[in-house]
Amino acid sequence: MGLMVTAKLNYPLTATFRIVTLSPELQVKNASGDLVLQIKQKLLTLREDTTAYQDVNKTIPVYRMKADRISGFWAVHNFWSYKGEQFLGSIRANGLRSIWRISYSVTDHNQKEVFRIREENPWIKLLDALLCEIDGIGWIFGMFINPVYLVEDTSGRVLFRIKKKRSFFERSFTMEADQKVSEEHQELALLALAQSVLLERARG
Repeated sequence: MGLMVTAKLNYPLTATFRIVTLSPELQVKNASGDLVLQIKQKLLTLREDTTAYQDVNKTIPVYRMKADRISGFWAVHNFWSYKGEQFLGSIRANGLRSIWRISYSVTDHNQKEVFRIREENPWIKLLDALLCEIDGIGWIFGMFINPVYLVEDTSGRVLFRIKKKRSFFERSFTMEADQKVSEEHQELALLALAQSVLLERARG
């Protein structure tokens, strides 16, 4: 069922969320502006539990993304078809959390690593984090400093590039494809994009 969305994956994809919201909600659109996924996190849950829908009204659920433990940095976020009939893969953070650098590992349904997501230039992320802390004017600097994340295969070949952008009321990430990959891996990359954006949202 999940692979239905890959027909809409003409790149670049844009994942956008509003800054001021009680319940985090993420929207992913393709290069034509068509909706790919509408994603909503549940509130007041011990473990992060997120549902992805095919429609903006959230009536057609297609994926579920759920942490394997009480929300925290070391949680593994698993991807399932919505009814739990098919395990698709997972994403987890590597190493210690810091404003300097973070990376993620993405595994497939066999729990084999297929992607790694890392910051292209950790100095940009560090500068971004430091300048945004300046009272009153930090957000202005932040408008012009936008980190880039690389999605690589296990050999280090860059498959996708994710660039963070921002405006007054929202944050957005665009994902461009550098290489052709299978539909299964495109689906996994889409879910990894969505989950990593939600994780980076909490990180800043």
